[in-house]
Amino acid sequence: MRILPLVASAVALLALTGCARAVSLPVADAAADPGCAEVIVSLPEQIGDESLAAPLEQRDTTSQGTSAWGDPSAITLRCGMPEPAPSTQRCISVGQVDWLEVAQEENVWTFVSYGRSPATELVIDTGTVTAATALEAVGNAVSRTELVGACT
Repeated sequence: MRILPLVASAVALLALTGCARAVSLPVADAAADPGCAEVIVSLPEQIGDESLAAPLEQRDTTSQGTSAWGDPSAITLRCGMPEPAPSTQRCISVGQVDWLEVAQEENVWTFVSYGRSPATELVIDTGTVTAATALEAVGNAVSRTELVGACT
């Protein structure tokens, strides 16, 4: 009967090796803000549109107030970022959330929610998924943060 525990251990090991490792993301300064908890529990488990062969699955992360989708990660989110000051940077409205485009390098675009407390950062690999798809997908969750301003 010693074989049964050995088989169970082997099956458990195989199950663990099939899992994607947690994504390591730096924690934002205000990640413990209750608004971030609202964001995180409201995020979609999958993000995708007709341009993707399969939706991007949500992955575990190593830090509070963070999330990621895809393997490798095509979208990362950090809640609790510093709220951006009024700016001349490009500001777009997607659904109920305004976003500042704070960086664009080749296929990696970075947005920070504007007029929301706490602020949320979204980094998108636009070679994998469109910025519009990613912003729309997380917008409902981010809209749960306190509205303190808007793009003009």
